[in-house]
Amino acid sequence: MQSYQIQNTAKNNVQGNKNAKIIRLNPSDFAIASDHLSAAFSQDPLINYFLPEDSVAKQRSLKHLSGAFLNFAQPYGHIYTTADEPKGVAIWLPPEAFQTALSQLQQAIASGLIVSPFFMRWSRIMDLISLVATEFQLHDKLAPEPHWYLGMLGVSPSYQGQGIGGMLLQPVLEQADRTKMPCYLETTTTAAVRFYQRRGFEVVHQERFAGREYWAMKRYPQR
Repeated sequence: MQSYQIQNTAKNNVQGNKNAKIIRLNPSDFAIASDHLSAAFSQDPLINYFLPEDSVAKQRSLKHLSGAFLNFAQPYGHIYTTADEPKGVAIWLPPEAFQTALSQLQQAIASGLIVSPFFMRWSRIMDLISLVATEFQLHDKLAPEPHWYLGMLGVSPSYQGQGIGGMLLQPVLEQADRTKMPCYLETTTTAAVRFYQRRGFEVVHQERFAGREYWAMKRYPQR
């Protein structure tokens, strides 16, 4: 399963949010979660290469992508948000999500994720297919063992800089440490790389596509 890791989230912990409660996202909140993800993704340098130029079409593309991935991940039960109101979203796929390619394909069809390329810029669909294929290969090569995959992490611009991004990661990072499982993700900005490095991830691959950099990162179990 391929997704784009877009990171425009928290830089520092703010005292008022240190003890914010993180819960699993209710499907009834998927619409607002999709709005937050779309807003967080809208400035991403790599995904913007594929988005339509028209602002309305661009927003529609982001909404479809984020909504489809929420639907894709929902059966696995590891989509996290803030308890008071959704301010951001972390979408994780657990190790069992990668057991068979057939189940992934079926879920991609049912969720609408498989048609996401048709919401992108038509002239760059072949580029998108090439990038997806490359990242599939890297994922298989760099994380062949059972692992957690961070598919999307986004915090609404209104709430960025409050430590929410880091808190949204904690439920799975703690579980991964307890069960001695690695975690894997892709990201597209140097700020995101630093964000994840502070949480134990390390760069395992760096590449450039269409003049834009992206990184694969992996976090090994920690004590």
